[in-house]
Amino acid sequence: MVTKILIIRLSSIGDILHTMTVLPDIKNKLPNCEIDWLVDANFEGVVKLASLVDNVISIPLRKWKKNKLTWLYNILKFKKITKLKQYDYIIDTQGLIKSAFLAKLLFSGPVYGLDNKSAREKFSSLFYNYKYEVKQNNVAVIRLRGLISKIFELDTDLKDYKFLVDTLEAPLKFKNDYVLLLHGTSKDNKKWDLDNWIKLINWFIEHIDENIVVTYSNSEELNFVNKLAKKITNDRFVVIDKLNFAELSGLIKKSSLVIGVDTGFTHMANLLRIPTIAIYLHSKPSYVGIVESNIAFNLGGFKENVSFEAVTNCITGNKLIYTHRL
Repeated sequence: MVTKILIIRLSSIGDILHTMTVLPDIKNKLPNCEIDWLVDANFEGVVKLASLVDNVISIPLRKWKKNKLTWLYNILKFKKITKLKQYDYIIDTQGLIKSAFLAKLLFSGPVYGLDNKSAREKFSSLFYNYKYEVKQNNVAVIRLRGLISKIFELDTDLKDYKFLVDTLEAPLKFKNDYVLLLHGTSKDNKKWDLDNWIKLINWFIEHIDENIVVTYSNSEELNFVNKLAKKITNDRFVVIDKLNFAELSGLIKKSSLVIGVDTGFTHMANLLRIPTIAIYLHSKPSYVGIVESNIAFNLGGFKENVSFEAVTNCITGNKLIYTHRL
């Protein structure tokens, strides 16, 4: 008999990518299980990168949120689609009242989640049939795998994760290796300023032979890239046109080094075990940072500045890339 499992992680990109690390844990325990995933429609494409997910259930919550008067009506209407879905495990990995409410309302089966000491919103635990305490003094991957290990009684090293993702080859016009810079993020206070990026790109041009690549996902990021392009005239600074999720994942996967701000795809680089430096200016790396290793480093912190020199010192001090002139 097939065990049916529903993962609930509605958003956002980084959180979804972190949650993907629990899928191999579940499959190792239950090789013949079927895994579905409930996600906000805005992030459906990210979940579809997960090769171990059998069915993606997309719900347009952010669209419905624009009209709060009809929000509940739309949820109840959506329930007509999901009411026949019966699961052996419904796992809310988000720990919010919203996600817990949807888990309980939309689907049939026992609901698993964090207890009121561990969930981001403690009252979410009221919706769960089974709840677990997971220490919150660690990064997201460790916390999520801690929850799964308790639900399925796994004896595993929480830092020894697997990350499986489907990618497409990005359309590149060059064949040599490249450094990828992820400058875009959802909030202005998380963005590294233009001057620092210019200094870093010029440092790379002087000290390495590889290309330095940037891309963009919206008009604001395109405007930023255009400002960089006006300042950087070297032909090894390459702007890649907007990519879909699978192509961007492929671009990350073949990078020799990724430097990014607090954004979901910086976490993807880390999860793919690409040498990664994550720059934090308005959040705590101890909670939302990448998983550090001898090739992965968090710089900065809440309301901290990260200098261009801090990044280059991290690169050279940890030998993250070959620098031919140092």
